[in-house]
Amino acid sequence: METSAEQLLHLEILNEIARIATLDLELRPMMQRITDALAHKFDWEFVALVTVDKDKRAFVCEAVTSAHPSEIRPGYSRPLGSGVVGTVAATSKPILLDDVSTYPSYVDTMAGAQSELCVPVMHREQLVGILNLESTRRGAFHDQLPLLTTVAEQIAGAIASARAYDELKQRARLMEMMSEVSRSALEATDLAELLARIARYVKERFPVDCAIISLYDATKAELSEAARAGAPCEEPEPVQLVVPIRFQREALGVLRLESSEAEVFTPANVLAFEMFADQVAGAIQMASTNRLLDQKTRDLEEANAHLSKAIETLHRISTIDGLTGAANRRHFDDMYGLEWRRAARARSKLSLLMIDIDHFKTYNDRFGHQAGDDCLRRVSEVLKANVQRAADLVARYGGEEFVVLLPETDDQHAQVVAERLREQVEGEGLTTVSIGAATLTPSRESLDPEELIRLADAALYEAKRGGRNRVRLSS
Repeated sequence: METSAEQLLHLEILNEIARIATLDLELRPMMQRITDALAHKFDWEFVALVTVDKDKRAFVCEAVTSAHPSEIRPGYSRPLGSGVVGTVAATSKPILLDDVSTYPSYVDTMAGAQSELCVPVMHREQLVGILNLESTRRGAFHDQLPLLTTVAEQIAGAIASARAYDELKQRARLMEMMSEVSRSALEATDLAELLARIARYVKERFPVDCAIISLYDATKAELSEAARAGAPCEEPEPVQLVVPIRFQREALGVLRLESSEAEVFTPANVLAFEMFADQVAGAIQMASTNRLLDQKTRDLEEANAHLSKAIETLHRISTIDGLTGAANRRHFDDMYGLEWRRAARARSKLSLLMIDIDHFKTYNDRFGHQAGDDCLRRVSEVLKANVQRAADLVARYGGEEFVVLLPETDDQHAQVVAERLREQVEGEGLTTVSIGAATLTPSRESLDPEELIRLADAALYEAKRGGRNRVRLSS
């Protein structure tokens, strides 16, 4: 039987999970805070939360907290049925291993793991996630299955709330995008101008190298290019997506998208492109058959009725910087405001690293812009690889400047992260970086959100003035 101290500890963690679920967080940051809380409260060595991608028949790690070296990090994926987690993902049944060596298909992901407990997270009889624990001690979770089952039930509600929050944001962004599409169509004076605007719209708001709209001739036998935005990808074998444009089952043409990175065409983005092309077809048809502005306006109102049906399924547009693969400035601004408000509610610390590539202009002038772009991409890769918490954010702030947002991080830990990033960039042998770090506890009553950015920027200036390739903390 549980002692009163154990019961109190269990009650505390359930209350903590309920508190985390009420903070209006996005899914992955919320999951990261849950794994952090479980690891801290119970002194567990490895805690991970994963979700299931049914389309790819795989599970994906969303958050992990580990006291030992592990290849698992957010984004890590394996097929369903692979290892303990994959088996639980495929069967929705918990697995408790007092000794992992007795499990025939065990996959070693944490150095020295001896025992494991893996529990499905179910919401309304649907598998929404998996909670996985590992330890370097045999039998570490022998009596923990009832507790973990209760925790999984609590997490299920939190995941459902986070997904509802994400859907709300996606709908708001979608409404904004639909409004822009309608306005562009109304302002166009002929079909060629309309198609050019649509191609530019897709290119600017999705991370693709080239967007091309081609239309069929009268016989529906041949396609000819009607509008293009962006240059063809320079890769020898670029990744392409061709989306049919149809109006009332009639094929009008295709929307062709080209990118150097396959990651652009995620299932969410592919669905967005398909829904977008379907709705754009109505505007193309009306613009090609109705030349008068007043008639086109009436027809576009009908098209908008069709556009509204896509709100529930169309996912938000990309928030990634096209050159570096880091988050873009707009996404940083959104997340910075969100984390600032959350920290103000929770009275927790928020840290910011401002990072500048040393002597970048000289490097660019000496080796050329292509080498400069490669340098920016490599620095971005190093930063992203060494910022491991799901709640942390690496973003390109502008030019050769990056920022790293570190929620719930004090100044000492911020300095540790900054030094690690500086050392890793220097170790690449390509360039060095100067880093300014600042930490504040946000307050609704007194502090201005811009203050943390000003402090980090001032610390960066001190790092550069002090000789570069160094970290300076805001005083």
